[in-house]
Amino acid sequence: MIVGQGPGKAELRRGRAFAGQSGKTLDSWLKSAGAGEDNPRAGVYLTSIIKCCHEVQRDFAAMAHNCAPFLQRQIEIIRPELVITLGVQAYEHLRFAPVDFDSALCTPVHTSEYLLISQLQFGFWLLPWPHPSGLNRWHNSAENRRRLEASFGFVRQALEGNVEAK
Repeated sequence: MIVGQGPGKAELRRGRAFAGQSGKTLDSWLKSAGAGEDNPRAGVYLTSIIKCCHEVQRDFAAMAHNCAPFLQRQIEIIRPELVITLGVQAYEHLRFAPVDFDSALCTPVHTSEYLLISQLQFGFWLLPWPHPSGLNRWHNSAENRRRLEASFGFVRQALEGNVEAK
């Protein structure tokens, strides 16, 4: 499962999650992690923190709060082994470890390492990725690109069904 921030104008125009440049970047990351060249999103459930397009950043927290039950229900139904968050807002919304976003980036962590019992009643891996937007300059650093690329091996294992719960 991949959890983004929310739909934007490109997603509304095309009726598809991650439809713009962010989607192209995300697809390239998934391909680098071993997903199929023709359809890198196959077998990956895409969703977001908020469920509708918004333009005013100050409203995000209230919208995220209102949409939280929907996201929680999606996670409960899908029961993913791996949840990849895209960007700081998605990470902060699903974070269960006392690790800030910058330190957590590209490092998978399992709920069982921090929670005795998950509120979702099952454990999963959480892997925060940077937001794939072209506006995000995090990717410009060679060290950061290495961190991201190193996480592709874990995603490859998850796509192959070879990650184990702790």
